[in-house]
Amino acid sequence: MPNPRLGRGLDPLLKAKTPPPAAEAAEPLGPTTTVAVSRVDPNPHQPRQDVDEVELAHLAASIREHGVLQPLVVRPRGDRYQVVAGERRLRAARAAGLEEVPAVIRDVPDEQMLELALVENLQRLDLDPIEKAQSFQAYLASTARTQSEAAERLGLDRSTVANMIRLLELPEPVQRMVRERLLAMGHARAILALEGAKAQVRLAEKAVRQGLSVRQVEALASPGAGKPRSRRRSPSKSPEIRDLEARLREALGTKVTVEPGRKAHTGRLVIAFYSQDDLNRILERLG
Repeated sequence: MPNPRLGRGLDPLLKAKTPPPAAEAAEPLGPTTTVAVSRVDPNPHQPRQDVDEVELAHLAASIREHGVLQPLVVRPRGDRYQVVAGERRLRAARAAGLEEVPAVIRDVPDEQMLELALVENLQRLDLDPIEKAQSFQAYLASTARTQSEAAERLGLDRSTVANMIRLLELPEPVQRMVRERLLAMGHARAILALEGAKAQVRLAEKAVRQGLSVRQVEALASPGAGKPRSRRRSPSKSPEIRDLEARLREALGTKVTVEPGRKAHTGRLVIAFYSQDDLNRILERLG
């Protein structure tokens, strides 16, 4: 029996409404217990890499005054526990000096930990676009799902997942600008239209320096713009080649480029991977 779309919420697991970002929701999750903060470990699959320290301080202040109003969800790991949902609450509780926190204990398999952590963050506090891209890529690698299957599970459009993962094709300096929120998702997608890492970095730096809008970056990245594009332009691909690339991307869950050769029925197939786990996942599918 197929699982429900997790993107519709964590309610099947938590049985609670999603709390607002800067406060704790008061609805109980059901039977709870109390666990020592010192015995709770973070989720190793937590997609969020950076935490807003100011926001965390506000949450800690709220917890000092009112306590943790929504229990964490944890799973047992030997004589300790591991966070399934509530990473921010755990950090804030520690910052507030609490020794114990309310928690609901659930048995959650390893393969679902990244999925649940990703869904919680997508619903509660937006990850930056690069964190999302890395999280989606890690999710595909750990679950061996296609982009379409991942989108269905997470309650998203396939194009959303695909567009996010494409951000990992940007050179590192541009990714850093996106991570630092100097560039928006729209800027990043427009920059991807350029050929060559150097051209992409130049346009990104120009967009930041001049405060360009997304539409302005799109115009500069368009084929007729000239300046930011490489002078050498590769010949356009046939609809058949583009369709083949799309089908291979869908099947392998990563960027695939088909480069036709000069002779008929020759060419090169380029398959991108972003980690050792990602490479192993792709090799399994090819095997």
